[in-house]
Amino acid sequence: MPFAEFMMESTDSRFRCIILGLLAHSSRAFNLSPRQVSVASLHQPTIDDGPSILYAKKTSKQKNSASKYKKKSSSTSGFGGAATEDCPCGSGLGYIKCCGKLHKDANAYADATAEQVVRARYSAYAKREVDFIVGSTHPLNKNFMSDIEHWKETIRMNCYDNFELNNCEIVDESYDGEGGREIARAKFIARMTQVDTREKTAFMETSLFERAGNHIANGAWLYKEGVIESAPGMPEPKNEEEEDM
Repeated sequence: MPFAEFMMESTDSRFRCIILGLLAHSSRAFNLSPRQVSVASLHQPTIDDGPSILYAKKTSKQKNSASKYKKKSSSTSGFGGAATEDCPCGSGLGYIKCCGKLHKDANAYADATAEQVVRARYSAYAKREVDFIVGSTHPLNKNFMSDIEHWKETIRMNCYDNFELNNCEIVDESYDGEGGREIARAKFIARMTQVDTREKTAFMETSLFERAGNHIANGAWLYKEGVIESAPGMPEPKNEEEEDM
């Protein structure tokens, strides 16, 4: 069912609250005017707690270790040395010419492919671009929070500050359907290095993306859900609570 029809037929008050919260966030995150963000067309990405997508697990030891890095400041992409930094996604391009464009330019994000959004979400965790993580998540994602500010704080507390993120390998990308029913899937391997021990780890995820209408993030791909599995050469994931990157 098209999203617009769903909205007209839905009587779920919780979903309506989520939509209203998402619209309010959209106007702030991408500097949109009230006229640009209408209640008639709601769609913004959500994350299952991880890059656009990224799902990953942290052990209790890693979570405790991460507390030492919580004071890391947000990215200052676009200023100073950030202009010459390599992009965390591992594309080989500079951050500003790669994922940084999607983080800072709503039009660039709207024109991006699912693969590019996956990379941008991965880099967003590395650069602490919380607004992009929230803004690229579909409102029907199971971890979406109607209290946007609380959600953003939760993401900040669970960012992968105790890891170095420098490689997001795209394994496969596919598109199905057409028009408002089109969906995209992107399989990728997220690689990370533990700061203290220099231990390398990775996980593989197949992420599902859908659009939410032209009035939400200009019709960009939004992260709806993902399925995580072990990356080649890595141990099977433990039965623990999964967290997005």
